[in-house]
Amino acid sequence: MKLGFCGGAQEVGASCILLQLDGKNIVLDCGMRMGSTREYLPDLSIVQENGGVDAIVISHAHMDHTGSLPVLSREYPEAKIYMTHATKDLVRVLLFDSLKIMEYREAEIPIFAEVHVKNMLDRILCFSPGFTFKPFDNDISITFYNASHVAGAAAIYISGREGAFFYSGDFSLQPQKTVEKASFPKLRPDIAVIESTYGDRLHSSRETEERKLVEKVGEIIKAGKKILIPAFALGRAQEVILILKSSINKGILPPFRIYTDGMVNDICRVYKLNPNYLKRQLSKRIFKGIDIFFDDNVTAVTNKQQREEIINSKEPCCIISSSGMLTGGPSQWYAEKLASDEGNFIAITGYQDEESPGHQLLELSENTIDGERVLKLGELTVPIRCGIGKFGLSAHADKTGIISLTHSLSAKRVFFIHGNREITSSLANEVQKEYQGRIYVPANSDIYEINLTNPRKQLTKTELSSLKKSETLTKDNIKELWHYIIKTYGNGRAFTIEEIFFIWSGREIRENEVNEFIILINTSSYFEADLKYPFMFHAIEEDIIAAIDQKGPMESNSMLSLVDSHFPKEAGIYKKGARFDEKVALIYFNFPQAASKKYENDIKSFEEISGWTVETNEDCNLLAVQNLIISLLPSNAELTGSVSYYRNENRIKAALSEEINEETKEKICCEFLNLSGINLELVTPGQKTTSAQIPVKKYDFQMEQNQALSLIDEAFRDKPDKLYRKSIKSIDGEGSIELSFISPAIGEKYRSLIDELESRIRWSLRINPTPNQNEIFNTGTRLFMQKGIPLKKNLAYLPKEMVIKAVVSSIEPEMEQTIKNEFWDKTGMELIIINS
Repeated sequence: MKLGFCGGAQEVGASCILLQLDGKNIVLDCGMRMGSTREYLPDLSIVQENGGVDAIVISHAHMDHTGSLPVLSREYPEAKIYMTHATKDLVRVLLFDSLKIMEYREAEIPIFAEVHVKNMLDRILCFSPGFTFKPFDNDISITFYNASHVAGAAAIYISGREGAFFYSGDFSLQPQKTVEKASFPKLRPDIAVIESTYGDRLHSSRETEERKLVEKVGEIIKAGKKILIPAFALGRAQEVILILKSSINKGILPPFRIYTDGMVNDICRVYKLNPNYLKRQLSKRIFKGIDIFFDDNVTAVTNKQQREEIINSKEPCCIISSSGMLTGGPSQWYAEKLASDEGNFIAITGYQDEESPGHQLLELSENTIDGERVLKLGELTVPIRCGIGKFGLSAHADKTGIISLTHSLSAKRVFFIHGNREITSSLANEVQKEYQGRIYVPANSDIYEINLTNPRKQLTKTELSSLKKSETLTKDNIKELWHYIIKTYGNGRAFTIEEIFFIWSGREIRENEVNEFIILINTSSYFEADLKYPFMFHAIEEDIIAAIDQKGPMESNSMLSLVDSHFPKEAGIYKKGARFDEKVALIYFNFPQAASKKYENDIKSFEEISGWTVETNEDCNLLAVQNLIISLLPSNAELTGSVSYYRNENRIKAALSEEINEETKEKICCEFLNLSGINLELVTPGQKTTSAQIPVKKYDFQMEQNQALSLIDEAFRDKPDKLYRKSIKSIDGEGSIELSFISPAIGEKYRSLIDELESRIRWSLRINPTPNQNEIFNTGTRLFMQKGIPLKKNLAYLPKEMVIKAVVSSIEPEMEQTIKNEFWDKTGMELIIINS
């Protein structure tokens, strides 16, 4: 085995590796350097001097990994190029855009032409992550594994007689808005090449960085100014769009204008064409025809006139534009126009090459020396008076992630690349101290001869069986395929598109068959995308399909099982049940107020599939309420005691240990309302209720407060109905005393007495409109016990109808009426008794 580093060693850019395995030459990635003052291409003479190329394998579409592909493919046209489907679509956009950029550089000769890009694209073969393919007629096999980073990004695993090789590409172990985090099965490589971009640092919390960005955007918008976010067109821009859209939808930010410009718009289009490479909730929305990026708040800029209008408008806005390093594209133009205004802001969210304007801009932000700050943007020198900030939204693994992957793979030899010399060397020295294998920090042009006397034994996959059908798979015969998979493999195993096609036909899928086949599987009721890896599919459970086929409702156990698979985990279902005779499915959400709206379509489709009617709970799960509040609180504040739930008012009240400012409190309450559908009142120390902050007017003619409360106590001392609580309230600044009974109806029984007390104490008296639910339940339960009637379930409160529901096995009509009458006398609430 031989390993040659043509580029990307001790640097970020021009990633290109030559792997010689079992007599074949395989090139992994072929990028370019993005800085304008350095040589663009990797050292391809290494490839030429070692026998050329038999195959090219690409990890992901970023230009530092693909920018030189047309050059290499032009030299070796017989070499096939392998990548994922999403990567091919993205490479097409990026390379044609690169052609335009090269045309603008009049002093330079383009390194490739349009014909070279087109010919290169024709040599690409695409495979899904998780599918193992053989590029040659020998023992070499290649498998892509989801690396996160951007849509379609993959780590590459190559196995042959001489050993096994792992190449991480760029990977992220943190989930992002668009893609799930990287996840690799148990692999046994002999050699591993791992990126080390951030091998010298630990990333801060992704949620914290997102919140900081959202807060900064909100601050600039509120001030009526403009914020520019230069972003990599591929990956980072889509993340930022979804972060800001989510904040608007949650009420954290008010609606405002977001403009996207440059290649960002083209990449968004490609993302939408590859839903199976995105998070499942995004892919589901795409299949429903919903645009996941653009809406009333987010607008794509398509021409110079629009740009001029945005700059000249006094309307505050956020602009998300490529390039991410300010090396070109519309972002450079926007920066020139916005940088001189002290109220504007430029937010950097990604890696900045040391020679890029973006890196120089960050250096200016750290410069505390007095004097005018200036930045070179192309041919212009621009004064910098606007605010500058950096927000860590990295899509690369940090030091901990890199070290974790290294130990997980346990390769005999590990090469750290894709990082500057200081970072890779420091990381290698640290890891080597605790690692049994050898750690290397290669330089560009280094070649390693590796002779493995005892390659690690590889885990082998069971070969798939096949129906070997010659006819095309359609919606009319897909049930036959589903039935075969269920009987042969069950529904626990996930399959790639290629594997499903092979099971049906017994042959490899052709390039021109892929798109139609993907649509067929995605829209079929017999298969569903995996929750974690939407590019893989499970056969739907047999009893669920049986329920779809049969005319009557689904069998009860199958229906309950369907609840788990049909609703996403984030729906927050904490309990399920049924009224079997009525064919009613009881689904208990943590936050039914929000879930009933958010998952309305899921509930409808569940009813269609199962044949059961869905009934959701009306009250929230107080434990989930408490946990959600805790998750939203700043680190210096804690809950003190339990939370209170006022059902009639759809309000939660929670007491805090520390004071928090009003702006933070408002953000927490808005986000809580968005997530739960319930209003939140936060009570800080020394504050009884939020209304207590408003001064209560006390008039001279009113009785002293404590004296008035004592008189009220005395008036109700001998009454059969208990007065549970008295509290001072403020309504529009006017003081009043609220009287709390077991229910407002019981309070109304004493209206004459209350009116009399009001005239004596000269305070306004009001009856608390919220029933004392616990006491009502206790009263009702005692009543049924006294009458010798066992309850089948706990009593339930139906707030909309203002009634209490009881379920019993059997009760005589006369006894039923007696209990209802006594319950009304004690609680003022109507009782419904159901015989079951």
